[in-house]
Amino acid sequence: MLTGINIFESKPYTSKLDADSGNPTVFQIGLLDSMLRAFIEDQTTSFEFSSRNPKEPAKANINASKRNLLVVKFGLKGLENFIDPRDKKPIKFDTVSVPVNGKNYKAVTDEIVSMFPKALIDELAEAILAENALSEEEAKN
Repeated sequence: MLTGINIFESKPYTSKLDADSGNPTVFQIGLLDSMLRAFIEDQTTSFEFSSRNPKEPAKANINASKRNLLVVKFGLKGLENFIDPRDKKPIKFDTVSVPVNGKNYKAVTDEIVSMFPKALIDELAEAILAENALSEEEAKN
């Protein structure tokens, strides 16, 4: 018997980049449902299986930076203790509604995501995508 993933669950995550172990920023990361994951992959991946020259190999193009931005925008469910560089106060987490394939999803505002360094976006995206996989224990059930 298979068990589905819980798209309504979020888990706390502390970045490896956070040097403040006493008072770290805590990100709440969630899962991407199958339709949203497919949308992100379709937006950021392209394949070419044939060309005019039959000796050319197939080509794949992955826009990893765009993929990671979209994964963070849709997979980040909250954050605590992230300081706004403008006023040195904690940011208030905020989302906007974004329509994707006829369904509305909550996405982190561009204002917040634009404050994240690229290394943090990449790390958060990988953590979010890792949550979308079944663990060995879940796969056994």
